[in-house]
Amino acid sequence: MTTVQETQADHTRRVLQEAVEAQQWKPGEKLPTERALAEALGVNRMSLRQALVSLENNGTIFRIDRRGWFVSQPRFIYDPQQHISFQQAASEQGKAGWNDTAKDHILASAKDAVLFDVAPGAPLLRVRGWGEFNAHRVFVHDVQINLGVAPDYGDRLANRSFTDVWVTDYGIQPVLHDLMIRPIRLEGDPQQVLGATSGAPGLYIRRIKTDKAKRVIQIDREFWRFEALEIRFKV
Repeated sequence: MTTVQETQADHTRRVLQEAVEAQQWKPGEKLPTERALAEALGVNRMSLRQALVSLENNGTIFRIDRRGWFVSQPRFIYDPQQHISFQQAASEQGKAGWNDTAKDHILASAKDAVLFDVAPGAPLLRVRGWGEFNAHRVFVHDVQINLGVAPDYGDRLANRSFTDVWVTDYGIQPVLHDLMIRPIRLEGDPQQVLGATSGAPGLYIRRIKTDKAKRVIQIDREFWRFEALEIRFKV
C-alpha cells in the first residue's frame, strides 16, 4: 500500500492547527513573529509561510498588513433574510462598531441604471464605510440609495442604520429582492481599509432591496474578510 509522506509544510500546518485548537493562543491573539515561529518549530521560513497561508485559507488565522498573524475570532453569523442592521445583529453576538467614511451624491452609471431600473444619470446617494466585530474591522460597505424615492435620505442618515431611516422616516420596509454571494481576493480600497494583504481571501455580498411596489430603493455591496463571516439561512 502506497502512503504519501507528509511534507514539512503540511507537518507545520498540522502542528499550528493543533496549537490553535488547544488555545495556545486565544481568539484574536497575535501569533509570534514568523522568525520566532520558524525557530521554535525548527522549520524553514518557506515551509512556515506555506503552512500559515493554508491556515488563512481555511479560516483558522488571519493576517493584518504590517502587524502580523492573528487567531481568528468567532465569526459573525449573518442571515441574509433578516432585515436588521449590522449594528443590531452584531451587538447581539459581540461588540459592534460602524463608521461611514464618505457620503456623496452621484449620477447613476449605465450599469447602475439597469439595476435600479432608472435612467442613466438619475440621482443616487453613495455611502462608503466599514464595520467591525469584536474590535476587528471585518467588512467594507459601499451602499447606493435611490434618491428618486427618498430625495433627502442623506440628511437623515447621520449615526443611523439604513433600515431605520427607511422604516421610521419613509414608512418603507425594505424587501430583499436579489442576493449574490461569491468568493473573491481582496484588493484595492477594501483590502487597504481592512488591513488585509493583497490577494487575501474574502467574500463579496451584493443585496438589491425594493419596496412593496418593487421599486429598487437600495443596493448594498460588501467586502468581507473570509474568516469573519458565517452565513446561515433559516428555512
